[in-house]
Amino acid sequence: MVNYKVQMTGDWAPTPSVTNPGTVSGYVHMTYEVVETGTRQIMKSDMTKEEAKTLCRHLNFGGGFDGWTPSFFLQKCEKSY
Repeated sequence: MVNYKVQMTGDWAPTPSVTNPGTVSGYVHMTYEVVETGTRQIMKSDMTKEEAKTLCRHLNFGGGFDGWTPSFFLQKCEKSY
């Protein structure tokens, strides 16, 4: 059963670039978060799509609490609606 999913946050974050320090590269990426499907708790947010997919896969294959994570383990303790 899939107890975790990836969703977009709607925010943009700057991507680290190889330009000189103090200059703005202008590259940004959409941020993503991993959410428990049963409790709608946000496991972790502000990640790239690849990072979120990797974490989600890890949790769905037994790396988590099977969809019932205690809130004190969370990065943010807010609900996603």
